[in-house]
Amino acid sequence: MASVELLILIDLTLVIVLAKVLEEVIVRFNQPPILGDLLVGILIGPTVLGLIRATHNVEVIGWLGIVVLIFLAGLETDIEAARKYGRDSFIVALGGVLATFSLAYLIAYLFGYQYLTALFIATILSPTSVSVTSTTLMELGVLRKREGEIIMGAAFADDVMAMVLFALVSSIVYYGEIRGEALSLITTGLVLVFTFFTILYRVSDKLFNRILVNSRLLDAPMTQLIIIGLSMAILSSWFGLSPLVGAYLGGLAMSRVVKSERVLGFFQVLVQLISPFFFVYAGILLDPWSIVSRINPLEVLWVIIGVVSAGIIGKIVGCGLSARLRGLDSKSSLTIGVGMMPRAGVDLVIAVVGLTTGVLTMELYLSALILIYVTSLSTPVLLTRLFKGF
Repeated sequence: MASVELLILIDLTLVIVLAKVLEEVIVRFNQPPILGDLLVGILIGPTVLGLIRATHNVEVIGWLGIVVLIFLAGLETDIEAARKYGRDSFIVALGGVLATFSLAYLIAYLFGYQYLTALFIATILSPTSVSVTSTTLMELGVLRKREGEIIMGAAFADDVMAMVLFALVSSIVYYGEIRGEALSLITTGLVLVFTFFTILYRVSDKLFNRILVNSRLLDAPMTQLIIIGLSMAILSSWFGLSPLVGAYLGGLAMSRVVKSERVLGFFQVLVQLISPFFFVYAGILLDPWSIVSRINPLEVLWVIIGVVSAGIIGKIVGCGLSARLRGLDSKSSLTIGVGMMPRAGVDLVIAVVGLTTGVLTMELYLSALILIYVTSLSTPVLLTRLFKGF
């Protein structure tokens, strides 16, 4: 009989091998690798084959991977460049988040979901992942046009708004209700996390240079950065916030001094190695058979249509109208709305948290996964058509 250790190693090897194979296939179609990881999880999970036994081990590695991924996202964010995009980007992002959040909450409420579930699905639909959009804009040679710059700037603001929303909503879910002591703890946590972020941002150059000068270890910069990211993640989690909030702000605080290709390259390789475990785990969590006997298929279909429609319409209308208010013409405004449509990042992380805490139902989780695929596949086609003639 095979030992537990052997079964764990087989499962982990199966995950990474299949993930990398499907990632290779997916990127050849100019799609984000995450779609391949999700598909692997769906195939080897209970939805299709049911091959994975030690899901907890995949989960543990996956959560470490996603914390490092979010830390790297902060690390690679150029705050000064984001400022250059200015008020236009902020207003576009705000319009998209408000419209999508409101529409998603309304649809969830009309379908009879409790307010905590409605808040969670609304939060899931609010963020944008522009990996698909940025790739398409670069291929079309329009990344530095006004539309491209606004989309990329809005993506930065969108990430920050999504993190704040996630922090608030996940904390409300954690305590089960909006209570004075809960709000006090959340507020304290946010104040402390942003205080540490501000301090780190201001002393990051001295801190990083001191590490480089005093340490004799080749991996000292990378190790210290990982410690900073994990420490910020622990701090935010300690106060009932998502650990991803602290990880992102930790990376953002160090972003202006970490320019070394060797350091960034290390994190990129690390992320590419361990973050697929999280997205495969997200696919494994999907188990439609667990609800087949107690659902109305037609009702579930309408829920999926409603959620996917809210995710698409909210971004196109919210971001598009906001761009129009900033003086862009109708075609440019529509282009920006479409460019802000894709999901394949923080939204999936929020969905996993919602499902594993019992706040999100399986049909809503399925809806979120379908939204990721629909927007990721349709955005490049729509953007290409919109930019023709520009």
